[in-house]
Amino acid sequence: MDSSSSSSSLSITREEFNAFHKFERDLFTRIVISLRRDISLSFEIMCFLIYLEKSVFMSKLIFNLVSLPDLFINSVVDEVVMCLRCLSYENFPTFVASLKNINSLSIPWIRRMTRQNFTLEGIHQKREDILLEMKKHLTSICYPAFEDICVRFEMQNKEKMHTSSHFLCGQQATTNHAAGTSNVEGQQLTAEDRTVFLTFSKGYPISEVEVYEYFTRRFGDIVEAIHMGGVGGKDLQALYARMVLRSAAKIPEIVKDEACPTKFTINGKHVKARKFIPIRKSVNNLPHPSFGVSL
Repeated sequence: MDSSSSSSSLSITREEFNAFHKFERDLFTRIVISLRRDISLSFEIMCFLIYLEKSVFMSKLIFNLVSLPDLFINSVVDEVVMCLRCLSYENFPTFVASLKNINSLSIPWIRRMTRQNFTLEGIHQKREDILLEMKKHLTSICYPAFEDICVRFEMQNKEKMHTSSHFLCGQQATTNHAAGTSNVEGQQLTAEDRTVFLTFSKGYPISEVEVYEYFTRRFGDIVEAIHMGGVGGKDLQALYARMVLRSAAKIPEIVKDEACPTKFTINGKHVKARKFIPIRKSVNNLPHPSFGVSL
């Protein structure tokens, strides 16, 4: 079956979900905006930190990090990156041999914050379990909690590249439609109002062409544009995409339940779709502007 939607007796709104994960959102924003870390890597950093928080039963680990200055956060992030590099090796001695400085094996800030005797060797011994938990956190927390932050970051980058106010998402606007707006029942809708947010499974790269062909074949000529995002890793895999539809009326056909993502299988690869919530509609849950996000 190509798609399915899950239901639950208890559902929460996107605003409530973002509010619940406010500190994770704040920290992710600082890592991406203030520390200028790669978005794809930042997802992995957050997954590892959430794993640490849950594994050592420190419910305030991320809260404590957010309250600290960028210099300290950067030091912790550097250690997390080293942990991620360690986890990328199947064999620990091979990882050690790849290090130029043996002192890099030390992770003092992580040990201090968690109050645990963590070592890279000990982390590697739990490699399979850690990667499994990180994957769960990626799909259940990070993807849905950070999607609007990623879109805002990418849009800011594109705005810096274009000096003309007639550009939107890299395309010059010559008409109302090209500028990313359309009229539905007398109301003007922006591209954001007609956008479906797609997330992809890590390790299963999917191309823009595959996404376009699948949704066009299944739902007709409904796609106006697809913007792949979060490209990173050795395979340069996109982690998510914004799919702008020609009409907002088509969104319910793709996203069956706004509270839960709708699942699709494209060429054997799993894709989750949810209605994109424009940033202006959840402004109270955005990270603090001092972190670099312009409201």
